[in-house]
Formats: sequence, C-alpha cells, structure tokens
Amino acid sequence: MDIGSIVEGVKGRKILFVGKTKTMSPEDIELFLQQCGAEAATDENDPALGMAVRGRLLNPVEERMCDDLEKSGVAVVGIEGVEAYYAANIEREALLGSLMLFRNRSRIINLLHNSFLDDDLFCDILKLYDWEGRGPFESDENRDVAGAMVARFYPEIERNHNIQYSPVGPFLVAAHSDNENLLEAISTIPDYEITQRSADRWMPATLHESLLLNPALGGEVLERFCDSKDERKRAFAAMHPALSAKRQRQFAKSGSKQVLEALARNWSLLDELYERLLGSEYGEVRLAFLAHQPPGRLLERLDELDEESQRAVGRNVRLDEDSAMKLVKSGLKPLLEEMASNETLTDAVYRELYDLDDLGIRRRLAANRSVCGEILQGMTRIRDKEIFVALASNPSMPENHLQNFSKIRDRDVMAALASNPSTPIEILLGYQTDAELSNILKRNEAFTEYIKRNIGW
Repeated sequence: MDIGSIVEGVKGRKILFVGKTKTMSPEDIELFLQQCGAEAATDENDPALGMAVRGRLLNPVEERMCDDLEKSGVAVVGIEGVEAYYAANIEREALLGSLMLFRNRSRIINLLHNSFLDDDLFCDILKLYDWEGRGPFESDENRDVAGAMVARFYPEIERNHNIQYSPVGPFLVAAHSDNENLLEAISTIPDYEITQRSADRWMPATLHESLLLNPALGGEVLERFCDSKDERKRAFAAMHPALSAKRQRQFAKSGSKQVLEALARNWSLLDELYERLLGSEYGEVRLAFLAHQPPGRLLERLDELDEESQRAVGRNVRLDEDSAMKLVKSGLKPLLEEMASNETLTDAVYRELYDLDDLGIRRRLAANRSVCGEILQGMTRIRDKEIFVALASNPSMPENHLQNFSKIRDRDVMAALASNPSTPIEILLGYQTDAELSNILKRNEAFTEYIKRNIGW
C-alpha cells in the first residue's frame, strides 16, 4: 500500500515515530502530523495507534517492536516514505517563512538531507543556512551540508562517490551547474581555496572564482561580486559574459591592470572599448585582448604587431576558419607556430599549416590534441625525435600507431606513452615495473581509473 493511502487511513488517529529519524526535526514531524490529520503517539500501546514510522537508526528492541506492530496489523512505514509525503505536500512559503523567522540551524540541516525536496526548494533552504563565517570544510556540520549539495547536484556522483566530501566537489558544482538558483545559494558559502595544479593564473583558485566563470551565474549575484573589495574577484567578474555595459565602462576606467586584463578577455566586450584596451599602457592587457577578441580589423594590421603580439593572435580562441586561413597566408612565423598549438581551429586550417612544410610548425601540430588522426598519421613518416615524442603523448593519436611507438626503446618516447591516456592499457601495465615510468603512470587518469576499477590501490 502506498504512503498516501496509509495516511488517509490514519486521520484522527495517532502515529508513532520509532528510532532516530535524522532528517526530520520535531517541527517537521509536527507539520507532517498536521498534513495527516493525526497526532503523535506516546508509545506502542496507545489504543489509537494507526501507523508507526521506522527511523533510520533502530536498536534491537525497536526493531522487534516494529515487527510486532506490523504483525498486529498496524501499518509500519520507513522514514523515506514519510519524507516523500512531507515534501510533496509541504507549503513552501510557510516553511521558508518559518525558517527565516526562527533560523533553526538543526532543522535546516535536516531538511537539506531530505532527498525528496525539489531542487528549487533545496536551494532556497540552502540560502538560509548559517555557515557561521566558516568554510564548508571547517566544521562537521558545514561539511555535511556541502556534501548534501554535491550529492544532489554533481552529475556523476554515482560513479565518483569520493567527490561528495571533497573540497573539489562544491568547486565543480559551482563551475558547471546551470541552475541559477543553486549558483546564488553557492555565492552565500564562505569562500575557500583549493590546490591549484595549473600555472595559469586565470584558472580559478577559490570557490567564488569558479562560480564567476560559470556563464549561468545570475546578474544580481554578478553585480555583488563587481563591488567586492577583493581585486581578483572583481577581475573574474570583469570576464563574465553577462557583465552589463555599465559595469564594462566602469571597469574600463579602472586603474587595475588585473581588472583590465580580465575585461580584455570578456567575450561580450563592447565594441566601443576595443581601441582603449588594444592601446592600453599595460602589455598584459593588450596581449589578452589579442588572444580573446575576434581578430576583425587586426588582419590588416598584423605587420604592425611585435612578435609577442603576433603569438597572442595565434593563440586566439575565437578565430573563425576564414580569418585563420588569411593568417596562414601572412607568413609570420611566430603567429603560425602559435596557431599550430591552438586547439580551437578546424581541420582545414591544420592541413594548411601542415602543408607549409615547416618542421617547427609540424612539431607543434604533433602535440595538438585537436589535430585530426589523418594529419597525425602523416607525421609518423617524418624522422624527427621531437615529433615522435609529441605524437606519442597526443591522446588523439590512433591506437595502432601508439602500439608501434611502444616498440621504440627510447626513454622520452616511453615517458610520453606513459603519460598518454589513450595508450593501450596493456602497454601501460608493462611500464609499472620501471620506477620512473611508474611515477608518470600515477598522473595518467585513464590508467589510475583502470587500476581502481579492476585491481584497487
């Protein structure tokens, strides 16, 4: 019998909660009883008892009591059924109003662990949680709440349970969720740093920086970060594609090199700010502009650019095929080398670069994971060790060629294969007895995942 039918049968009667519910506070149990039109029973002998709720934690005596009640004809349901019924029949505004008025922290924690609440209500309750000025991993309760959020919103939680209580969990949710209400709730979490592996200073190093890189972040939250006293947070806000025209103009007048460099990376940059940023007194700002804004009129001014600026244009992540083809014809070596390493271009452009028959350019193409297999295979015929090493480390290299590279007894080629997640597993397993290669294998995510799945570490 479903929980709805059982509840219908206990109106005017009593319900006994047995054991520890963990997820329902006394206030929520009282509201559930009101939903049912029932009262709380004091013990199992109450003559008006119509239903018993089996909590998550029961001792042996309580287990026997539930069994005896069930045998006597009393409906015994698990706490999960009660949670589901409560969540489905809850008066949202009344609940949120009560939580805002009384700010019962324990009750909020309990509610956040009710998996039957819809995502929107969960987020509204999360906004009311008091982190007590501490980060999500600075107390057991905060860690528990952060874990509940990650368990609900991290898309691959079933495959990677370890992420639930890892500092990386909220960081990834903040970066990738498209739930604007959740992102607003995350903005209320005290910021914290995570270990940064990348040398790129524009990689997010804190929870809020990760949040500011999410294009789904709402305008109101973004505005709050624009007024932050933390210059780096203002810089990350300056990069956001939803940044208003008013804020862009304000940041463009900023004397902060960091904020201006971030603004130059903004994909929604106002046309009126192009010349100002391109002509900035700061070299970093000019280079950021060249690497992140559509080349447009720059195609006619390439000869005016110094070598460093040419390289920035070659790294540009917004080069369309027509513009890229024109750049290939420029003959500017620094620019062409950077284009060969640019992972955002099309196969036609890579083919044009390959056909230039320049060894330096081909070496860069060999390491580019976006270059198609046909071009990579063609480079196996070039007798150059640097190209072989680059191809051996390239995840896009066809497997049969990686097999052939494994026959080359060169330490650099072997190390490249050991780092490549596309290298056949039987080759990687053969490298385990080599101390140097074994250390490289530990950084190969495909290999470590295989070991965890099949052997265990």
